Amino acid sequence: MAVLDLIAAIAAASVAVTVLFLAHGRHGDDRGGPRAELVRYFGVAALAALACAVLNVLEESGGGTFAAAVGNATNVLAPALAWAGMRRLNARPAIGAISAGAGAIFMLAATYVVPLDDAILLKTAAIAAFSVFTAVESRRPPVSAVRGTLLLAWTMAAFGAYNAGRLIVAGTAGMHSPLWDRAASAEITSVVSALAIIVVAAATVQMGRQLDDDPAPGTRAHDRGALRRDADALLRAHADIDVVVVRLPELDLIRAAHSSERAEQMLASLVEAARAALPDAAAGVPARDTVFLLLPAGIAVDDVEKSVNDAFAAAMPAIGYDDTPDLSFEHHRVDDVDGVSLLMESRRLRPRQGLTH
Repeated sequence: MAVLDLIAAIAAASVAVTVLFLAHGRHGDDRGGPRAELVRYFGVAALAALACAVLNVLEESGGGTFAAAVGNATNVLAPALAWAGMRRLNARPAIGAISAGAGAIFMLAATYVVPLDDAILLKTAAIAAFSVFTAVESRRPPVSAVRGTLLLAWTMAAFGAYNAGRLIVAGTAGMHSPLWDRAASAEITSVVSALAIIVVAAATVQMGRQLDDDPAPGTRAHDRGALRRDADALLRAHADIDVVVVRLPELDLIRAAHSSERAEQMLASLVEAARAALPDAAAGVPARDTVFLLLPAGIAVDDVEKSVNDAFAAAMPAIGYDDTPDLSFEHHRVDDVDGVSLLMESRRLRPRQGLTH
């Protein structure tokens, strides 16, 4: 059993990494909104599954009642959090997380006060119930319209049915019968659980790539999302667009000599100046010292730079700044939104890297 549980633990660990980083790790990744909710609930569920598998190994190695109790609690918590996450995405009353936590606490306590076989049956019943609840919730609108929920529903329904089958076998043949060993033993359950976790992870990643972000206005994440939407709108009307990356090389000095508020005011002035100078351009701040301008392809580079420089210089007296900082420009031509996302990501990850003309 220990070997199979270890395999399940490794699978669960891989799934946790997959959910936390792939579902939430695309270019221009932003916090907030339905996708972040999905990752929060299913990520913790995957980690609970990992903890359960590891504790099963500890229990088999002599960890005693404590390992069994915590393992049972985390085993129940994993499908319960999946159900809570689906309720959250459906904007239903917030009883999911409370129920998940209560179920885990009850299972933790029950393992100490009832015989181990009875605790296993209680755990199995709770897993079956929460798995079916998750399957039903995933077929409710509006989340049922998201690709991946059908796979999630079928997987959780099958996992719930398997656990219900374990209860039937225990009730008819007993937990120490040959039928139990062949069809419902802990070793078989470990493998079934690992397979279910992997399929649920695949469904979750598919869902996560479609759900939206909803970062707060005024944040870098909000500007990245707005720039992606602006790029999509421009590309619907033009085959290519020019991305002008405008940077304030002196911004760190301004932060040090004045304040972060002053530096943010400088960036805001640059954005407003660019919008005034280039009415057809979309502008935003995807990184700490960088402004992105999105323009229909073909506008002369020198005209763009001169217009932005002149408008920025004209804005300085309005914010009480005596000098006009130099601006650095970099020009790119892209033909899809992913190209804009890659440029924003490169600036976000390397915000102090110099730019070339």
